This record gives sequence, structure tokens and C-alpha cells, in this order.
Amino acid sequence: MELSLSGVVVVIAVTAMLGWLALRQHRLQLGKRRSLLDDCSRLFDAQTVTWSGDGFPRIEGMQAGRAIDVRLISDGMTIRRLPQLWLQVTELATLEGFCGFSILVRPSGYEFFSLTPRFHYVIDVPPSFPREVIVRGEDERSAVNFEALSALLASILADARVKEIAVTRRGLRIIRQADEGRRGEYLLLRQATFDGSGVSAEMLAHVLRELDTLRVGAAAAHQEPEAA
Repeated sequence: MELSLSGVVVVIAVTAMLGWLALRQHRLQLGKRRSLLDDCSRLFDAQTVTWSGDGFPRIEGMQAGRAIDVRLISDGMTIRRLPQLWLQVTELATLEGFCGFSILVRPSGYEFFSLTPRFHYVIDVPPSFPREVIVRGEDERSAVNFEALSALLASILADARVKEIAVTRRGLRIIRQADEGRRGEYLLLRQATFDGSGVSAEMLAHVLRELDTLRVGAAAAHQEPEAA
């Protein structure tokens, strides 16, 4: 009876220790996640920083007169692939009357964050684009806008880390890979643990320049038919 009681005590102690270690590791991960966009903050003139329930940050603010929304999205939905950490950058800019479109790279059908499935008009993919790409738009006018921007879009998609590009009448968005989950934790515990030190201001500045160029090109493409 005493041995059995001792065994129970040992099991309880070990379980409690493992639970404490798991909780400690979880808190450490949350602490690391909260600071992943800290370096990007210096690019903003004014900003509000919030955090999701899983600890990933979001910045909403003004940058060089533009309204920008930056957030990190943890994605472990894709089967047979390590978890991905996506950097989603949105410029809120009105393009009145613009027929929008969206481009999704390597679609799996599990992209809960994607805008592309919301569009239903199929646009042909140019040969200059990467393989495994789908393009969708609002209607046939979207294809005209897409064609006018295709060279610029191809140059952005040359970066294999880009996941989605959207140009709509309400704004523009680029989603790209920020990090990939560690294999060990994912295979053993199915946990999304990322090694990166965070998103650099240089990485965000690069995406912001791409969005700026896209906005200028979209505005010009939309005005050309009216000027003809």
C-alpha cells in the first residue's frame, strides 16, 4: 500500500512539474511574440499596437501620410507543411470605381486569411508568373486592370516568400512569409514555435515601397480608359 501511494505521489509530482514547465514555455513564447513588430514601430508617425489572443502583434498607424495596417498571422492549417508566420501589410487607400483582383501563390484551400476566394471571375495567369498561382477578380474589367499591372506584379512575385497580392477599391495588400515553425516542436507537440527575432523595419519598408508603387500604377491604369 505504501509503495502504491509513493508511486501516486511521484506521478503527481512529475505531472505538476511538466505542467509548470509547459506553462512557463507558453509564457516565454507569448513574451517573444509580443515584440516581433517592435523594430517596425520606428517607421510610423503615429500608431496603435494591439495583440491577438495568441500574442501576435498588430500595428495600425500612419506612415508618410498613408493609413497602414500590419499584422502577423500564425498558420498551421496546411497539411504536410510546417507552420507559417505570415506578415500581412495593408494600405487603406480608396480607388473609386477600380475593379479589384487578388493573386494567391501555392493555394492549398486552407488559407483562412486570403482575399482571393472572395473573387469569382477567373483571370488567366501570365507565363511570367510563378507556377501554382491563381488570379481572381470582380469581373472582366478586373482583367484589364490586372494586365496593366502584370509586369509590376511579376517583379513582386519573383520573391518566393510572397503569398498573396490584392489590389481593390478599398486598398492594397501584400502577404509574405515572415518565419517558419520549428520542425521538432511541430512534429512532437503540434506547436507553432518560431525562431526569428522579429520583422525588421527594412523588411516592412520594402513591402511598403511595393504597395506604394502598386497604388500609383493602379490609379494610372484606372484613369487611362477615361482619358482615351
